[in-house]
Amino acid sequence: MMVMTLLKPDNTVEQQSKPRLEQDYVQLPKSYFSHIDPEAMDNARLVSVNRALMKQLNCDLNDDDLLDLLSGHLQRVDANPLAQKYVGHQFGVYNPDLGDGRGMLLGQWRDSHAQAWDFHLKGAGRTPYSRRGDGRAVLRSTIREYLASEALFGLGVPTTRGLAIATSDEAVRREVMEPRATLIRVSHTHIRFGHFQFAASKGAAHMETLLNFVVQKHYPEHEQDSLEQKAWAVLYQACIKTAKLLAKWQTVGFNHGVMNTDNMSIIGETFDFGPFAFFDDFKIDFICNHSDYEGRYAYNQQAQIALWNCKVLASCFEGLLTEEQAQQAMDDFVQTYNRAYLEDMNQKLGLASVQTGDKELIGDLLVLMDQFQVDYSLFFRRLAKWQTDNESELFELIHPDKLPTGFQQWFEKFQARVEQESVEMSSWRERILKANPSIVLRNYIAQQIIEKAEKGDYKMLNEWLVALQNPFDDHPSLADFQQPPRPYQKGMQLSCSS
Repeated sequence: MMVMTLLKPDNTVEQQSKPRLEQDYVQLPKSYFSHIDPEAMDNARLVSVNRALMKQLNCDLNDDDLLDLLSGHLQRVDANPLAQKYVGHQFGVYNPDLGDGRGMLLGQWRDSHAQAWDFHLKGAGRTPYSRRGDGRAVLRSTIREYLASEALFGLGVPTTRGLAIATSDEAVRREVMEPRATLIRVSHTHIRFGHFQFAASKGAAHMETLLNFVVQKHYPEHEQDSLEQKAWAVLYQACIKTAKLLAKWQTVGFNHGVMNTDNMSIIGETFDFGPFAFFDDFKIDFICNHSDYEGRYAYNQQAQIALWNCKVLASCFEGLLTEEQAQQAMDDFVQTYNRAYLEDMNQKLGLASVQTGDKELIGDLLVLMDQFQVDYSLFFRRLAKWQTDNESELFELIHPDKLPTGFQQWFEKFQARVEQESVEMSSWRERILKANPSIVLRNYIAQQIIEKAEKGDYKMLNEWLVALQNPFDDHPSLADFQQPPRPYQKGMQLSCSS
């Protein structure tokens, strides 16, 4: 167990050669942010460090430096923290009072390729945008985001990631008293759809400044373009990347839970983990957020909501783009999503090409999986056992005694489709195993990790962090978690404090 404690700051810390985070967000007008220091977390101790991400970023901060950032003392690392201002639609209702209510953008770290990465401190304390909240985070929520983002990354889904977690003895009230914690989130950007909604509300000059900022950071090939061309580039890329992101979510069985416009990244990364869930049994209309009473963000609504959010983004560029251009971006979203989803689902089925009838084949399978409550991830992983001596391990997921007629018919059609691939069955099985993970971050597993961590035992947390980075490996040490969960472990819904 890793334990490192940071006492109250020592003002005698040497100032020379301190690591430094840049802060490019100050290029925007002052109305877009507030300079504010974190509310320090005294007697902080490290819970986990994402060593793989540290290596990827070529980040040479040591554990003392990370703890300094996580605790909000900022004595060892030179940072210029700020809380961002934005607006957004929450559950379809416009809210002008949004912003970083419990987080702060510490600045940017540059890797060995001069790529800038945002370091964002979640749980940093109250800001001007906290809206009567305490600005804290708890160990439960930080662990969930830390592991979920790494799970998606391991599955090849664009996402923000977690660099490190710290906790302390400070108690925070949610439903009950819980230990305070902080998380450093890493992303290419923290610009949201809601930032463009805010710019649109402030006028043309603000929109021009924000467009120039985003283009300079992410689409420098368009820096010399007209403002109208920049608006098109940003909207088009946001639509295309979001469509591909949603296809990935749907394919891996990920449910986001709070797809508000302020939770949508302008560059199509998974952003702001609150209530979320990877499937246990497949349920087409599954709702993972127990506050989502109308099912706005249900699994089968995610792509439509993403398109709705893109329409909101397009409305921000009124005067810069025509209605025809906005509609073209939406059409491109739909076409991109449909194509990407079909390709991604075919990969899960071990199919290398897309053929006529594949859409119906997939649709029929999902209807059957929903009808018979089939475990989503295990079905596709165990599909590699089909037509082997161990195929009963696949069929028992569907029915303990006899394969239902609908599934018998589906497998007959599927066999004919696999034969069209003209591939050896051994190679087909390799495709299945490379496209479907052996381990999935089910909510009951995350809950076990959290309960151990709250008692100071971080072993399971760090084991799963590493395992989720390579989810397609066999992981025999985690065999107990590769079985269907018990009924009481399934379908866990979470709250927004999760």
